[in-house]
Amino acid sequence: MSTTRLNVVEGGDPIRRQAAAWFARLRADDVSESDRRDCRQWLDADPRHRAAYERIERMWSTLGEHAPHPEVALRIRADTPAAAAPQRARRRGARVSWWSGAAAALVALAVVGWRLMPAPPAPEQQYVTAVGESRTIALEDGSRVSLDTDTRLRVRYSGEQRLLSLVRGRAFFRVAKGTRPFLVQTEDGSVKAVGTEFEVYRRDGEIEVALIEGRVALLSAALDGATPVQLAMLAPGQKASFGQRKPLRMIQPDRQAALPAWLSGKLAFEDQTLPAAVTEFNRYSRRRIVLQGEAVARIRVSGVFRSDDPHAFVEALQELYPVTVAPTSSGDLLLSDRR
Repeated sequence: MSTTRLNVVEGGDPIRRQAAAWFARLRADDVSESDRRDCRQWLDADPRHRAAYERIERMWSTLGEHAPHPEVALRIRADTPAAAAPQRARRRGARVSWWSGAAAALVALAVVGWRLMPAPPAPEQQYVTAVGESRTIALEDGSRVSLDTDTRLRVRYSGEQRLLSLVRGRAFFRVAKGTRPFLVQTEDGSVKAVGTEFEVYRRDGEIEVALIEGRVALLSAALDGATPVQLAMLAPGQKASFGQRKPLRMIQPDRQAALPAWLSGKLAFEDQTLPAAVTEFNRYSRRRIVLQGEAVARIRVSGVFRSDDPHAFVEALQELYPVTVAPTSSGDLLLSDRR
């Protein structure tokens, strides 16, 4: 038994051409059960295949509307010579000839008429990590996104742009090069990039952006439908924070651009206030560290710690500072002044 092969003509989207060819093949007189099985396998192999096939079905139902389009007519005339149709009709019957022309029309629509119909909304994907969880996802264009603990990200790709919305938390983006803009949105502003690596952290009514490689543009929030304003361009090693109600603030790092520590399960602090460090640790565990007293709040810390081990963090604090740790009735860790 021979296997059906689809030869994709160069030009246009190969998936659209394959969908058109399968659609026409399944409606031919000599379609076999093997053809149907192969088509089902093709549809199941990739969600994009099924979406393209369903759109071909919708286009076919309105073929009469688009047939007069000059470029479609030109494709049909090129693929179906006038002299061939009568010959095929005499040899194999009029219905086979009609489907030959239909197949040509479908392929023409797949290349030309695809833009004549309004595109359906691109399906949105949503990715979430729980407290203490991290994960890396691969996007359809080859980009990769690493999500930190307690993070929610929405992704919508279309023919015009790659749009991602960071609802909460922190994410690291490795952007595949492409012609479509790669836009990370939040309510407090956006980051636009092409072929680069950067981190976005959303907290306290602002976002913090750290660039590792490439260049990114920082855009203001799109309020009341207004066009966002470019606030700055970052170079590798630069950091910045901004928000709806917070002005742009450049943060110059003390060392060369490096991957965020949380990607390897660690938290790095450099002369950080203890309340800020504790806030970071509390994002990774249901068992929280609670500070008590003004003296404790004035402590500043430096070091690298495992994000999943708050006990090691508080034990280090006890060795270096005059503090004591005691469990609370709810299971939290109470950190207070020893004096």
